[in-house]
Formats: sequence, C-alpha cells, structure tokens
Amino acid sequence: MKTKNSVLINPFSSKYNFEEKLFFWLRFSVLGCFVGHGFWGVVTKKGWLPFFKVFFINEPVAYSFMPLVGAMDILLGIILFIYPNRALLLWASFWTVFTAMLRPSASMGMSEFFERAGNYGVPILFLLLYSLPTSREKWWERLKPLVSISFQQANLIEWVSRISLFSLLAGHGGLAVFMQHPTLMKNMTGIGLPMTVENLQVFGIFEIVLAFLVLLKPRIPGLLIFIFLYKLGYELLFPIVGTPLDIFETIERMGDYVLPIILFEYYRSSYYTQTKHQSSISGV
Repeated sequence: MKTKNSVLINPFSSKYNFEEKLFFWLRFSVLGCFVGHGFWGVVTKKGWLPFFKVFFINEPVAYSFMPLVGAMDILLGIILFIYPNRALLLWASFWTVFTAMLRPSASMGMSEFFERAGNYGVPILFLLLYSLPTSREKWWERLKPLVSISFQQANLIEWVSRISLFSLLAGHGGLAVFMQHPTLMKNMTGIGLPMTVENLQVFGIFEIVLAFLVLLKPRIPGLLIFIFLYKLGYELLFPIVGTPLDIFETIERMGDYVLPIILFEYYRSSYYTQTKHQSSISGV
C-alpha cells in the first residue's frame, strides 16, 4: 500500500504516481549531492584549498574548517531526505550556488560554475515548486508530495530541468573546448581513449550539441535516456580511473542523472499533455 508519507519508494514502479516519484527524486538528488560533497570536506580534500584562499584563509585554518563544512553538508543532505522543509531548501539553494561560484572566483573559469547546475538546479526547483510561505511556521513544516501539479508548477518542472541540463552539459563541454581540463584528460586516457587537444575539442563540441538539443528539442526519442546513461557512465570514470573513494565524486553529481529522469517522467505524465493543450489555447 502506497502512502504519501513514505520516505523510501521504488521510483520506477507503476504503483506510484508522478508526484510521488518527483518528490523522491528531488530528495534523493539533494541527498547524493550533499553527502558526496560533504565527504570531501570530512577527508580534508586538498583541492578545496583554493576556495578558502578566495577569503584569504590560510592552509592550517582551512584544513581545520573542512571537516566542519563536510559534516554540515552530510547532515543537511540526510535531513532534507527524511524531513524536507523550505528553510533548509533555501539554504541548500544558496549553498550550492555559492560553492559553484567559488570556482570561477578561484580563477577556474565560468565553465566550472555552469557545469555544476545539477547541484543547484535541483534544490532551486524543489523550493520553487513548494513556493515561499508567508508564515514562519511553514518554513519548517515537513513537505509532502504534491497532491496535484498546476500549470505554473508544470512549467517550472520542465524549464528548470531543461535549463539546468543545458547548463551542466554545455559547462562540461566548455571544460574540454576552452580549458582542456586535466581531469577530463585523466578520465578519458585512463580508459584508453587518446585525448589529444583535437579529440578534446570534438568531445566538448559533442556535449555542447547535446546541451542545445535538450534546450530546443528535448523530446527527441531516446535523448533523455541517452543523457542519463552518458552522464552516469562518464562520472563513474572517477572511481574506475582513480581510487574507490572517488565514487563520492560520482555521488556528488546525483543531480546530473536525476534531472533527465525527472524530465523524462514529466513528458510521460498527463501533466505535459494538459500543459501543452492549455498553452495552445492561451497562445503561449
């Protein structure tokens, strides 16, 4: 028997409606993002040092702060999965945008910011779907699956998902085209693919083309499933090429895999048909 208050469901089962699946995927994505990101703080990742230097924080102090930041992230992810509420979603939206912006602030390029749209696109969508309350109590009340989805909410689901997918694909492609990013080189050469500058350009352009297809023609048959498998496959290269602990890099990018699933499920739902019909009537 299904229940609107279930924390865990099978999101691929036909027993559950679109609203329940959406509620699960949003929570699951935030959980993965914050647990994956938080892990690197707990183990004091050296790659975080440039972000602390943006605020003129020296290495010893930075290393002492990292576990606190990591523990905060992990706790937030778990709480939002079990007890989602607007107040913590507002913080999650701010924090994911803030940490993504630290990358160009640390002279890593704007592609790094756009490539992380899977991290901040999901909590922003989650928060907007439930709207900002007028009373203090509602900020902390436990959110539940939507009973139904309005025309405005349906448009939010489609366009926030599409723009976020466009951003993360184009941003990742930009890392190859404009920056010849060393992590891309490492991951691809680690599985035997020769990543010359020319091959990186082709790889990046391919991802940018995918981004524009999502933005302009997202209902091309098989496109969203391909993007889901492609992103999951690429991000799994981290533990394959690196160490087993690099699986947390894969987990941190949970939004990259969840967004195409949400969009795929939305296009299969009756809400898309209703929204399309209403748009044609109103001339939108």
